[in-house]
Amino acid sequence: MSFDIDHEGRSGSTSGEILNGLNGWLTLTGSPDIVLFSSPGGNDILEELDYTQTISNINAIIDALQTDNPDVTIIIEQPAQGRSDFMTTEFTNSFNQIRQDILIIAVDQTTTNSQVIAVDMFTGFNDTYLADEVHYNEAGAEFIANRYYNVLVDVLD
Repeated sequence: MSFDIDHEGRSGSTSGEILNGLNGWLTLTGSPDIVLFSSPGGNDILEELDYTQTISNINAIIDALQTDNPDVTIIIEQPAQGRSDFMTTEFTNSFNQIRQDILIIAVDQTTTNSQVIAVDMFTGFNDTYLADEVHYNEAGAEFIANRYYNVLVDVLD
């Protein structure tokens, strides 16, 4: 099986790093019609960065995408948790909070032309889907891909 390289994935980046690089990446690649916004703020939480700033960055990333293409569809994850033996009380609380805040962001950032759609990546997700503390194995990637697919079917229809 080959890996599709036609994407702009930014592995390991914080929301601030994504925000700082976004306009340059958009210039290089052109305007996307659909964005899969994976694990927004997940790395920020794991690095224990300021949560209020993380939410501000996520909103600013969406603003930048919508400024670049007012018709963009953004599918934003309510992120899955890390492996249970890795998750501290603080991490658990922060991931639970960001999942709720993603729902609010999706509603608040949706415009007449641009949908922001929250997708639940955590319900049913478990340790067997992880290769290490936080990264998906093949089964986890399939789980996540199926969740995206279920949303994309309607978006692309």
